[in-house]
Amino acid sequence: MVRKILSVKLGEVLSESRDSRYINLDEAAKDVGIPFKYLDALEHNNFKDLPDEKYLKDALKKYADYLKLDFSYVWRLFKENQNISYSNKFKKVEHRYLTSWPNLIRRVVIFAFILSILFFLILKVEQIFSPPELNIIYPQDGLIVEDRQVTLTGQSESEVELIVNNKEIFVDSAGGFETIIDLQKGLNLIKISAKKRYSRTIEKEIRLLLKD
Repeated sequence: MVRKILSVKLGEVLSESRDSRYINLDEAAKDVGIPFKYLDALEHNNFKDLPDEKYLKDALKKYADYLKLDFSYVWRLFKENQNISYSNKFKKVEHRYLTSWPNLIRRVVIFAFILSILFFLILKVEQIFSPPELNIIYPQDGLIVEDRQVTLTGQSESEVELIVNNKEIFVDSAGGFETIIDLQKGLNLIKISAKKRYSRTIEKEIRLLLKD
């Protein structure tokens, strides 16, 4: 059966022709004056190890003549084998590129998942350690009053520890609170602080002026 040219490897044609004449590669290199490494590369189809095409064409013609081979056939084989070699390299690169996409996507998804978990944990930690809300409804800071007592009312969060002038105040389940403050003549300073179990403390001060 006649093989198609594309299925024939140049290296096999050269090595088989040389072997049929009982010539070793060292001897052939000396006879034609071509470095051993170039002949060895040709016979093993290692085209990447060959010099520029002009030198190679002259060298291959010498070697073809030496082996009694038709140079046009040998040169055509070289060009076709070279194209196949480059095509295979391109396919390998393309295959590597295409197969790397799923891995890249998988890594991006995993990274995004880990990042979202870290972001969620950071938010939870921030919620745990951030101070609670503390809004004073009445009285407003800087208010001038005439009564010796004032009812302090405000809104915070449930399960907070609320301190008013060093005294713990009850906070209902909705976070609301109120307490009566005794005032003295002149300027009065009311200190309010609130904190959850592990949170930072939030503090506020209200200044009231009691008229004589």
